Amino acid sequence: MSTPNIEKTLTTKETFIFKDMVGPYFNPNWHFHPDYQISLIAEGKGTRFVGDHVQSFEKGDLVVTGPNLPHLWRSDDAYFDKNSKLSTRGLVIYFDHDLFSESLLGKEEFYNINKFVENSVRGMEFYGETRNKINRLIHKINNELGFRRIIKLLEIIDILANSEEYHLLSSPGYTNVFKGDDADKMRIVYDYVMTNFKTKISLEEISEMLNMTTTSFCRYFKPRANKTFTRFVNEIRIGHSRKLLLEDNLNISQISYECGFNALSNFNRQFKAIVQMSPHEYRKLFLNIKTSIS
Repeated sequence: MSTPNIEKTLTTKETFIFKDMVGPYFNPNWHFHPDYQISLIAEGKGTRFVGDHVQSFEKGDLVVTGPNLPHLWRSDDAYFDKNSKLSTRGLVIYFDHDLFSESLLGKEEFYNINKFVENSVRGMEFYGETRNKINRLIHKINNELGFRRIIKLLEIIDILANSEEYHLLSSPGYTNVFKGDDADKMRIVYDYVMTNFKTKISLEEISEMLNMTTTSFCRYFKPRANKTFTRFVNEIRIGHSRKLLLEDNLNISQISYECGFNALSNFNRQFKAIVQMSPHEYRKLFLNIKTSIS
């Protein structure tokens, strides 16, 4: 039976639920649901997919996703090793999409809440002091009972809604076109790419795995990912290269080949197209930040 891509989160009796999820790796299935989700990564690292956005994540990652926005936090391959002693922990709040009615959001006092709700449909990554505040509050929410839990949730939402420390993730106008068995098919694609991006990716092989021709696969993939398959693979490779650039134990040429690029010139070109700066500039920027912090 096909795994449904619509995930059930809240019951009709719940306004929100809090989950402290500990496991060997994060849920590897591409999914969406009708509720808002606030996700804080307390332990673990990997690659995050939100709508058509792809980015690496690590401990401290804080993201809000709106109703029916497809998402996936995929742990690095090391977490799936049968001998792995690694573990993950995610602190997640799901709250009802009807918590704020349209009439309420139209009130002057709810201006920032309304903006937050509108932005959440693209996914929002929070950073800085906002992330620190939410990190402190989210650990306490499960200690509250009854309406005090709702007050704590509203406090969290208020901080997020009034923050300017965020990036929007998915592209403007991104829409969820997933249906039927798309979740299973996209899981196969993601698993294949995440397993093989360091070597040659075969369009023929992945098409065959989905019982499609290469032409039909490309036509199938693009509207669901909002990008070509080639662009998707390059984003995965560049995302991994960004991790390696920050570790500072490989030179840029070595990183290029480690991430599946056969030519340094192509790596530099793709990196600049996706990150808007060269690998050298990226490494220098973050090493300077690291030095100033320490």
